[in-house]
Amino acid sequence: MTIKSLHGLDGDPVSNPGKNRSAYCYLFADLANDDVSSHFPGTDDEGTLKRLVDFTDAFYLTAEDATLNGLTIPVPAAFTYFGQFMNHDISAPMGGLLRNTASVPPVGIIGTLEPAGLAKDWRALDIGPILEHFLNEHESPLNLASLYGDGPDSDDDEVKALYNPDHTFKLGTTVELPPKSFEDDKVNPQSVVYARGAPDIPRWPEPPKDGDPNARNTGRPVPPKDRKPMIADQRNDGNLILSQMHLAFMLVHKKAIEAYTKSGTSSANRFAEARQLVTLHYHWLILNDYLPALLSKTVLKKPLSQWGSAGEPLLDKAGSVPMEFTTAAFRFGHSMVGRVYDFNANFGQNGVIKPEGATLRDLFNFTSHGNMGNSDDPPLSLPNHWVIDWERLTRTLPAGKTQSGVPGQAEGIDFDIAPTMLDHASNAQVERHGSILFRNLVRGFHRRIPFGQALALACWGKDHQLLSEDQILDALTERREPRATREKLKATAKELGFITHTPAWLYFLCESKAIEHSERVGPTASKIIAATIVGLMRHNPNSVLNYKGGGWHPSQSPLKNQAGEPLDSIRAFLLFATEEIVTSTG
Repeated sequence: MTIKSLHGLDGDPVSNPGKNRSAYCYLFADLANDDVSSHFPGTDDEGTLKRLVDFTDAFYLTAEDATLNGLTIPVPAAFTYFGQFMNHDISAPMGGLLRNTASVPPVGIIGTLEPAGLAKDWRALDIGPILEHFLNEHESPLNLASLYGDGPDSDDDEVKALYNPDHTFKLGTTVELPPKSFEDDKVNPQSVVYARGAPDIPRWPEPPKDGDPNARNTGRPVPPKDRKPMIADQRNDGNLILSQMHLAFMLVHKKAIEAYTKSGTSSANRFAEARQLVTLHYHWLILNDYLPALLSKTVLKKPLSQWGSAGEPLLDKAGSVPMEFTTAAFRFGHSMVGRVYDFNANFGQNGVIKPEGATLRDLFNFTSHGNMGNSDDPPLSLPNHWVIDWERLTRTLPAGKTQSGVPGQAEGIDFDIAPTMLDHASNAQVERHGSILFRNLVRGFHRRIPFGQALALACWGKDHQLLSEDQILDALTERREPRATREKLKATAKELGFITHTPAWLYFLCESKAIEHSERVGPTASKIIAATIVGLMRHNPNSVLNYKGGGWHPSQSPLKNQAGEPLDSIRAFLLFATEEIVTSTG
């Protein structure tokens, strides 16, 4: 089974769990069932929704100057997209509760949802219908199903088509654009840096020249010039860094197959051994590099491998992903997305083509969804001057205060979200209610996620010190200038009740700003994330926590870089994946 949906808010109700699906859950089901914890006081569904709309309007009317550089933190930009890859590997929601989905058409990558398109009964009275009608396409979350699907022996022909006979992934090859395409932009093609022959994720070919113009070799009807990615989770071609991240995992799997072939592992066992090895690396990096770099140090006081003692929220069922995690706590990555990226020698600091770096819009355009640059006759593969340079995107700067406009670093975890992310990530032309801001807010209400204050008390106890009014207001109005603009947004937030009842996603960003100086996820979201990630691994017999009793380390792996060193960081893993790629000019 491949993940094809872009997973908007809407969708048809799901009546049969079927094969390869799992249920969601709530860490704090009693809170989610209580309307008091998810309705603004004194409002009904329509009243609460109106407040979300009004806050979104106020936010956009006071949005920061789009020319401002983002404030970056000492976390490599690659971590933003490693997190997005993880999120897709954990949650692929399907189903919905909307009764009039025809009036809520999907738009762009995320989709739009105007209040006028909602039925009166669009929100469930309790969590029962939500858990019944929202299902996860991943049967075993955090097990690299987004990379492998259900393997080369799948019953699904599209999954089988991803693999070569030796059970490596089929790969595409980057293409070189003609010199004229650079000359038209006043760029000397001899100065451009090319990665000739570099691998690319494969894409379904164009419809055949002879015969039905609307059918490709599978016989399925498709639009002309369809270039959908041949990968298990099409969401992973949503932006170019994520696409190249997915490719890196494909290349590491290929090297794992080669290592087991050399060691004499039987062909019957080779794929399973390689998948297990890549999964061990992946899990180890999550627990020992990604989460330690981003979670609150309050949660990191003990090793994550020991998480799960009394007093900590626990997952009680294998494969069950909490709604509080997927709908709020793990959405901090939206704020880490940068305005520009030090992407490679062509589109980066001192780059040949764009010395200011690759813009976020570029990264959306140079994918299957963006028609490889929105050209009239796009190539089937990525142009070879757009191959990522992981060396640039995995650099770590010294720890310290946030800095302005460092394109190789992630942006701060706070409410200062890249303007292009707010708009273009859904669709650059849609109304502001189609933005990721509004959709995250309404998604939380739709799924009955309690307010942030209620979740903080549930996680830490009734004596926990909640964020103060000033802390929330300062975080919500991050970088609004002039002062009159800040004060106007503060007044609106207070009037709407957002200070004492802050939607969970916003509250978690406010915690990050107020407590962690935007450099780490706040303590409440960190606790929910740790409970989810470690809980999923605890229930997975093949995880790094359970494999041969636990204790696996990358030094035990046959995969080493060219210097013979273990892949003990995300940086080492990504550089290892692409170490054979050679670049040259002219």
